[in-house]
Amino acid sequence: MFGSGRNRYRRRSRRTRATFAFLVLVSIILLFSWSSNRTFLGTVRAQIETIGSAIGSVLSYPVKAVEAIGRDLGDLGRAHRENRRLKQELNRLRDVEMRANALAIKISRFESILNVGVSSGIPETKIAARAVSEINGPFVHSVLLDAGNGKGIQKGYAVMTAEGMLGHVIRVGPRSSRVLKLEDLNSRIAVMSLRSQARAILTGNNTAYPALSYIRDNSDWRAGDMVVTSGDEGTLPAGLPIGTVLAGEKENLPVELFVAREDIDWVWVYPFEPFSAPTEDIPNLADDQNGSED
Repeated sequence: MFGSGRNRYRRRSRRTRATFAFLVLVSIILLFSWSSNRTFLGTVRAQIETIGSAIGSVLSYPVKAVEAIGRDLGDLGRAHRENRRLKQELNRLRDVEMRANALAIKISRFESILNVGVSSGIPETKIAARAVSEINGPFVHSVLLDAGNGKGIQKGYAVMTAEGMLGHVIRVGPRSSRVLKLEDLNSRIAVMSLRSQARAILTGNNTAYPALSYIRDNSDWRAGDMVVTSGDEGTLPAGLPIGTVLAGEKENLPVELFVAREDIDWVWVYPFEPFSAPTEDIPNLADDQNGSED
Protein backbone atom coordinates (compact mmCIF):
# COMPACT_ATOMS: atom_id res chain seq x y z
CA MET A 1 0.00 0.00 0.00
CA PHE A 2 2.83 2.31 0.94
CA GLY A 3 4.60 1.39 -2.30
CA SER A 4 1.60 2.17 -4.48
CA GLY A 5 1.30 5.62 -2.94
CA ARG A 6 4.97 6.34 -3.61
CA ASN A 7 4.52 5.25 -7.22
CA ARG A 8 1.61 7.65 -7.68
CA TYR A 9 3.67 10.46 -6.22
CA ARG A 10 6.55 9.72 -8.61
CA ARG A 11 4.24 9.60 -11.60
CA ARG A 12 2.67 12.93 -10.59
CA SER A 13 6.08 14.52 -10.16
CA ARG A 14 7.19 13.30 -13.59
CA ARG A 15 4.00 14.73 -15.16
CA THR A 16 4.54 18.03 -13.40
CA ARG A 17 8.17 18.26 -14.58
CA ALA A 18 7.10 17.32 -18.10
CA THR A 19 4.38 20.01 -18.13
CA PHE A 20 6.79 22.63 -16.81
CA ALA A 21 9.37 21.70 -19.41
CA PHE A 22 6.74 21.92 -22.14
CA LEU A 23 5.60 25.38 -21.02
CA VAL A 24 9.20 26.59 -20.90
CA LEU A 25 9.73 25.27 -24.42
CA VAL A 26 6.58 26.98 -25.66
CA SER A 27 7.67 30.24 -24.00
CA ILE A 28 11.06 30.06 -25.68
CA ILE A 29 9.43 29.38 -29.05
CA LEU A 30 7.03 32.33 -28.59
CA LEU A 31 9.87 34.57 -27.53
CA PHE A 32 11.86 33.78 -30.65
CA SER A 33 8.73 34.06 -32.77
CA TRP A 34 8.00 37.49 -31.28
CA SER A 35 11.52 38.69 -31.94
CA SER A 36 11.55 37.45 -35.52
CA ASN A 37 7.96 38.04 -36.56
CA ARG A 38 6.97 41.41 -35.14
CA THR A 39 5.62 42.54 -38.48
CA PHE A 40 3.43 39.50 -38.74
CA LEU A 41 2.10 39.92 -35.22
CA GLY A 42 1.50 43.62 -35.85
CA THR A 43 -0.52 42.75 -38.94
CA VAL A 44 -2.52 40.20 -37.00
CA ARG A 45 -3.13 42.68 -34.21
CA ALA A 46 -4.26 45.35 -36.70
CA GLN A 47 -6.67 42.90 -38.31
CA ILE A 48 -8.02 41.94 -34.91
CA GLU A 49 -8.51 45.61 -34.01
CA THR A 50 -10.25 46.22 -37.35
CA ILE A 51 -12.58 43.30 -36.81
CA GLY A 52 -13.22 44.43 -33.22
CA SER A 53 -13.96 47.96 -34.37
CA ALA A 54 -16.43 46.67 -36.97
CA ILE A 55 -18.09 44.46 -34.41
CA GLY A 56 -18.25 47.35 -31.93
CA SER A 57 -19.74 49.61 -34.57
CA VAL A 58 -22.41 47.03 -35.37
CA LEU A 59 -23.16 46.51 -31.71
CA SER A 60 -23.41 50.27 -31.15
CA TYR A 61 -26.24 50.65 -33.68
CA PRO A 62 -28.93 49.56 -31.21
CA VAL A 63 -27.49 51.89 -28.57
CA LYS A 64 -27.50 54.82 -31.00
CA ALA A 65 -31.00 53.93 -32.09
CA VAL A 66 -32.18 53.95 -28.48
CA GLU A 67 -30.48 57.31 -27.89
CA ALA A 68 -32.11 58.73 -31.04
CA ILE A 69 -35.49 57.46 -29.88
CA GLY A 70 -34.88 59.12 -26.51
CA ARG A 71 -34.03 62.42 -28.17
CA ASP A 72 -37.09 62.19 -30.40
CA LEU A 73 -39.28 61.48 -27.39
CA GLY A 74 -37.78 64.48 -25.59
CA ASP A 75 -38.37 66.73 -28.61
CA LEU A 76 -41.90 65.38 -28.91
CA GLY A 77 -42.55 66.14 -25.26
CA ARG A 78 -41.22 69.69 -25.63
CA ALA A 79 -43.25 70.21 -28.80
CA HIS A 80 -46.34 68.99 -27.01
CA ARG A 81 -45.78 71.38 -24.11
CA GLU A 82 -45.06 74.26 -26.49
CA ASN A 83 -48.19 73.44 -28.49
CA ARG A 84 -50.27 73.45 -25.33
CA ARG A 85 -48.78 76.79 -24.28
CA LEU A 86 -49.46 78.29 -27.72
CA LYS A 87 -53.05 77.08 -27.58
CA GLN A 88 -53.51 78.78 -24.23
CA GLU A 89 -51.93 81.95 -25.61
CA LEU A 90 -54.17 81.76 -28.68
CA ASN A 91 -57.27 81.45 -26.51
CA ARG A 92 -56.14 84.43 -24.45
CA LEU A 93 -55.48 86.51 -27.57
CA ARG A 94 -58.88 85.60 -28.97
CA ASP A 95 -60.47 86.95 -25.82
CA VAL A 96 -58.35 90.11 -26.11
CA GLU A 97 -59.33 90.46 -29.76
CA MET A 98 -63.02 90.16 -28.95
CA ARG A 99 -62.71 92.81 -26.26
CA ALA A 100 -60.73 95.06 -28.62
CA ASN A 101 -63.38 94.67 -31.32
CA ALA A 102 -66.11 95.54 -28.84
CA LEU A 103 -64.19 98.62 -27.71
CA ALA A 104 -63.57 99.61 -31.34
CA ILE A 105 -67.32 99.48 -31.98
CA LYS A 106 -68.00 101.61 -28.90
CA ILE A 107 -65.34 104.15 -29.88
CA SER A 108 -66.74 104.35 -33.40
CA ARG A 109 -70.22 105.04 -31.99
CA PHE A 110 -68.91 107.67 -29.57
CA GLU A 111 -66.99 109.29 -32.42
CA SER A 112 -70.11 109.55 -34.56
CA ILE A 113 -72.25 110.78 -31.64
CA LEU A 114 -69.78 113.40 -30.40
CA ASN A 115 -68.59 114.29 -33.90
CA VAL A 116 -64.95 114.22 -32.82
CA GLY A 117 -61.95 112.29 -34.02
CA VAL A 118 -60.56 109.80 -31.49
CA SER A 119 -57.96 108.10 -33.67
CA SER A 120 -54.58 107.23 -32.20
CA GLY A 121 -52.81 109.88 -34.24
CA ILE A 122 -50.23 107.34 -35.48
CA PRO A 123 -50.06 107.59 -39.29
CA GLU A 124 -51.44 104.67 -41.25
CA THR A 125 -48.94 105.07 -44.10
CA LYS A 126 -45.26 104.28 -43.62
CA ILE A 127 -42.17 104.81 -45.75
CA ALA A 128 -39.75 101.88 -45.83
CA ALA A 129 -36.04 102.66 -45.95
CA ARG A 130 -32.69 100.94 -45.47
CA ALA A 131 -30.58 102.10 -42.51
CA VAL A 132 -26.79 102.31 -42.61
CA SER A 133 -24.66 103.01 -39.52
CA GLU A 134 -22.83 106.32 -39.67
CA ILE A 135 -19.22 106.23 -38.45
CA ASN A 136 -17.73 109.66 -39.18
CA GLY A 137 -20.91 111.71 -38.86
CA PRO A 138 -21.43 114.84 -36.76
CA PHE A 139 -23.35 112.87 -34.10
CA VAL A 140 -22.25 109.99 -31.90
CA HIS A 141 -25.43 107.95 -32.39
CA SER A 142 -27.04 108.41 -35.79
CA VAL A 143 -27.85 106.42 -38.90
CA LEU A 144 -28.31 107.23 -42.56
CA LEU A 145 -31.34 106.20 -44.60
CA ASP A 146 -31.29 105.49 -48.32
CA ALA A 147 -34.45 107.56 -48.82
CA GLY A 148 -34.99 111.31 -48.73
CA ASN A 149 -37.48 113.94 -49.71
CA GLY A 150 -37.84 112.19 -53.06
CA LYS A 151 -39.89 109.57 -51.19
CA GLY A 152 -41.71 112.11 -49.02
CA ILE A 153 -39.46 112.05 -45.96
CA GLN A 154 -39.26 115.34 -44.08
CA LYS A 155 -37.42 116.68 -41.08
CA GLY A 156 -38.92 115.66 -37.75
CA TYR A 157 -40.51 112.39 -38.94
CA ALA A 158 -40.34 109.49 -36.47
CA VAL A 159 -38.28 106.45 -37.47
CA MET A 160 -39.45 103.06 -36.21
CA THR A 161 -38.32 99.45 -36.23
CA ALA A 162 -40.30 96.33 -35.45
CA GLU A 163 -39.30 96.67 -31.76
CA GLY A 164 -39.97 100.36 -31.23
CA MET A 165 -38.81 103.89 -31.96
CA LEU A 166 -35.25 104.39 -33.22
CA GLY A 167 -35.15 108.18 -33.45
CA HIS A 168 -36.29 111.04 -35.64
CA VAL A 169 -35.16 112.62 -38.90
CA ILE A 170 -32.99 115.72 -38.44
CA ARG A 171 -31.71 116.30 -41.97
CA VAL A 172 -33.10 115.39 -45.39
CA GLY A 173 -31.56 115.26 -48.84
CA PRO A 174 -32.94 114.26 -52.22
CA ARG A 175 -32.13 110.56 -51.79
CA SER A 176 -30.91 110.23 -48.21
CA SER A 177 -31.69 111.41 -44.71
CA ARG A 178 -30.02 111.41 -41.30
CA VAL A 179 -31.69 110.01 -38.21
CA LEU A 180 -30.73 111.06 -34.68
CA LYS A 181 -31.08 108.07 -32.36
CA LEU A 182 -32.74 108.38 -28.97
CA GLU A 183 -29.54 107.70 -27.02
CA ASP A 184 -27.58 110.56 -28.64
CA LEU A 185 -26.66 113.45 -26.36
CA ASN A 186 -28.53 115.90 -28.62
CA SER A 187 -31.82 113.97 -28.52
CA ARG A 188 -34.77 115.43 -26.57
CA ILE A 189 -38.24 113.88 -26.90
CA ALA A 190 -41.45 114.46 -24.96
CA VAL A 191 -42.62 111.16 -23.48
CA MET A 192 -45.17 109.83 -21.02
CA SER A 193 -45.92 106.74 -18.96
CA LEU A 194 -48.47 104.48 -20.58
CA ARG A 195 -49.74 103.50 -17.14
CA SER A 196 -50.09 106.85 -15.37
CA GLN A 197 -49.87 109.34 -18.27
CA ALA A 198 -47.09 111.12 -16.36
CA ARG A 199 -45.00 113.41 -18.55
CA ALA A 200 -41.22 113.84 -18.88
CA ILE A 201 -38.47 114.55 -21.39
CA LEU A 202 -36.37 111.62 -22.62
CA THR A 203 -32.82 112.95 -22.72
CA GLY A 204 -30.03 111.16 -24.55
CA ASN A 205 -26.68 110.75 -22.79
CA ASN A 206 -24.59 108.79 -25.34
CA THR A 207 -25.25 105.55 -23.45
CA ALA A 208 -27.63 102.67 -24.03
CA TYR A 209 -29.90 104.03 -21.28
CA PRO A 210 -31.23 107.56 -21.88
CA ALA A 211 -32.82 109.20 -18.85
CA LEU A 212 -36.13 110.83 -17.97
CA SER A 213 -35.61 114.46 -16.99
CA TYR A 214 -37.82 117.42 -16.06
CA ILE A 215 -40.04 115.17 -13.96
CA ARG A 216 -42.53 116.98 -11.74
CA ASP A 217 -42.61 116.22 -8.03
CA ASN A 218 -46.12 114.77 -8.15
CA SER A 219 -45.52 112.69 -11.30
CA ASP A 220 -46.24 108.98 -10.96
CA TRP A 221 -43.28 107.19 -12.52
CA ARG A 222 -42.40 103.64 -11.51
CA ALA A 223 -39.87 101.03 -12.55
CA GLY A 224 -41.40 98.86 -15.25
CA ASP A 225 -43.55 101.61 -16.77
CA MET A 226 -43.73 101.54 -20.54
CA VAL A 227 -42.50 104.80 -22.08
CA VAL A 228 -44.21 106.14 -25.21
CA THR A 229 -44.15 109.43 -27.06
CA SER A 230 -46.59 111.97 -25.65
CA GLY A 231 -46.85 114.22 -28.69
CA ASP A 232 -46.74 117.28 -26.45
CA GLU A 233 -44.10 118.98 -28.60
CA GLY A 234 -46.42 118.74 -31.61
CA THR A 235 -43.80 117.24 -33.92
CA LEU A 236 -44.25 113.52 -33.18
CA PRO A 237 -47.37 111.38 -32.97
CA ALA A 238 -48.40 110.16 -29.53
CA GLY A 239 -48.17 106.52 -28.51
CA LEU A 240 -44.97 105.37 -30.24
CA PRO A 241 -43.28 102.74 -28.04
CA ILE A 242 -39.83 103.70 -26.75
CA GLY A 243 -38.77 101.54 -23.81
CA THR A 244 -39.21 100.58 -20.16
CA VAL A 245 -38.32 102.53 -17.02
CA LEU A 246 -35.58 101.07 -14.84
CA ALA A 247 -35.10 101.61 -11.12
CA GLY A 248 -33.14 104.73 -10.22
CA GLU A 249 -33.34 108.23 -8.82
CA LYS A 250 -36.58 109.98 -9.65
CA GLU A 251 -34.81 113.05 -11.06
CA ASN A 252 -32.89 110.90 -13.54
CA LEU A 253 -34.72 107.62 -14.22
CA PRO A 254 -32.93 105.44 -16.81
CA VAL A 255 -34.92 103.92 -19.66
CA GLU A 256 -34.12 100.62 -21.35
CA LEU A 257 -34.86 101.17 -25.03
CA PHE A 258 -36.77 98.62 -27.07
CA VAL A 259 -34.32 99.22 -29.93
CA ALA A 260 -30.99 98.52 -28.25
CA ARG A 261 -29.10 96.75 -31.03
CA GLU A 262 -26.69 98.37 -33.46
CA ASP A 263 -27.33 96.18 -36.52
CA ILE A 264 -30.36 98.10 -37.77
CA ASP A 265 -31.38 97.09 -41.28
CA TRP A 266 -34.86 98.12 -42.45
CA VAL A 267 -36.87 100.88 -40.78
CA TRP A 268 -40.19 102.65 -41.29
CA VAL A 269 -40.54 106.41 -41.40
CA TYR A 270 -43.86 107.72 -40.10
CA PRO A 271 -45.10 110.85 -41.89
CA PHE A 272 -46.69 113.29 -39.45
CA GLU A 273 -48.04 116.77 -39.97
CA PRO A 274 -46.89 118.86 -37.00
CA PHE A 275 -49.21 121.30 -35.31
CA SER A 276 -48.88 124.84 -36.54
CA ALA A 277 -49.81 127.93 -34.60
CA PRO A 278 -52.87 129.80 -35.86
CA THR A 279 -52.26 133.03 -37.74
CA GLU A 280 -53.48 136.08 -35.90
CA ASP A 281 -54.19 139.45 -37.49
CA ILE A 282 -52.77 142.16 -35.19
CA PRO A 283 -55.06 145.18 -35.29
CA ASN A 284 -53.56 148.49 -36.43
CA LEU A 285 -53.87 150.81 -33.47
CA ALA A 286 -53.24 153.87 -35.60
CA ASP A 287 -56.20 153.13 -37.83
CA ASP A 288 -58.39 152.52 -34.81
CA GLN A 289 -57.42 155.89 -33.32
CA ASN A 290 -58.07 157.73 -36.59
CA GLY A 291 -61.40 156.07 -36.90
CA SER A 292 -62.38 157.07 -33.37
CA GLU A 293 -61.35 160.70 -33.91
CA ASP A 294 -63.56 160.92 -36.99
